[in-house]
Amino acid sequence: MSDTDVSVFLMQLELEQLDKITADLQLRAEQRAKEQAEQKSKPRFPPSYNDLDSMAENVGLDLSSLIKDIKRRS
Repeated sequence: MSDTDVSVFLMQLELEQLDKITADLQLRAEQRAKEQAEQKSKPRFPPSYNDLDSMAENVGLDLSSLIKDIKRRS
């Protein structure tokens, strides 16, 4: 969809519909800004640096298969 297609579509709408679209877009923009602010405020590391399992889980890694493989090889 090109810019001209969007412009033609928007010109066909009534003012009430345009107001609703504007309000919805503003709400989405506020929600996105809030989510991004929450993402930035979250700590990037788990609270405990001594617990390797919690660090791996926080990053999304599964160490159990790696540990099993190491035990098999030793």
